[in-house]
Amino acid sequence: MPYVAEHEVVAPDGATLDEITARMGPPPWRVPLIASPAVRAVLWSWPAAYVSVPHAHPRAEEMFHVLAGQATFAFAGEPDRTAGPGAVLVAQRGVEHAIRVIGDEAFVMLIVVAPNEDAPDETIETPRRPGGAPEPVSDPGGA
Repeated sequence: MPYVAEHEVVAPDGATLDEITARMGPPPWRVPLIASPAVRAVLWSWPAAYVSVPHAHPRAEEMFHVLAGQATFAFAGEPDRTAGPGAVLVAQRGVEHAIRVIGDEAFVMLIVVAPNEDAPDETIETPRRPGGAPEPVSDPGGA
């Protein structure tokens, strides 16, 4: 997940997930929630069949909290895991990982990465449909 600068945060000011989803519309979209040198948190929504590029964070841990939909999480050296609402998963520092949305429902997750570094190896490509080019992602913070 790309670096988030402090000025890019769109504080939902107590908004519920339903309110944010209604405001953002159909996926793909992302809402930066927290940004400091210590941590970044982003609410992501991906449509059915979206996949992330396999990647690793050499100096950071990444936590995923699934809020809606289902996805398969692949962590290097481990069996793939299917996760739905309520699941919490962690990609340890340096462990390659990827996510693939399964089913027809939009996938929504809260992602937390610590630390929040602006480094070239901490940036990945935008998730996309398999074999497709990245699609525009609605991002109210401009990130």
